Amino acid sequence: MGNDNATLELFALQTASDAVPVDEVIRLLANVHARNAVVYLHDHPAATLDELADALTAAAASADETIATPSDRDRVLIRLHHDILPRLADLDFIEFDSETNTVTETRIPDAVVAALGIDE
Repeated sequence: MGNDNATLELFALQTASDAVPVDEVIRLLANVHARNAVVYLHDHPAATLDELADALTAAAASADETIATPSDRDRVLIRLHHDILPRLADLDFIEFDSETNTVTETRIPDAVVAALGIDE
């Protein structure tokens, strides 16, 4: 994922302020798991909650140079399900089906992609 230490390019968000609720996006992207979720979903627009939890747990362990535990994964999974994915859905960045635990569609705005420095 590699964006743990990336500087959020606020200029890209500010210039797109009509299309993107900048303050809400900045609050969301202040969390490393949320940033990594956006990066993962940009590359995998249809993902399951389990896939996403695995990827984010691995990214966090890699960044911290530790070994992830099942409880680490459980914490990430709960945060994704109850906080991050609903907020991304509220921003209309994704469609999240909480019954099947799948992201069925991803619409991450270009300004957010640019702000995170995601390479196409």
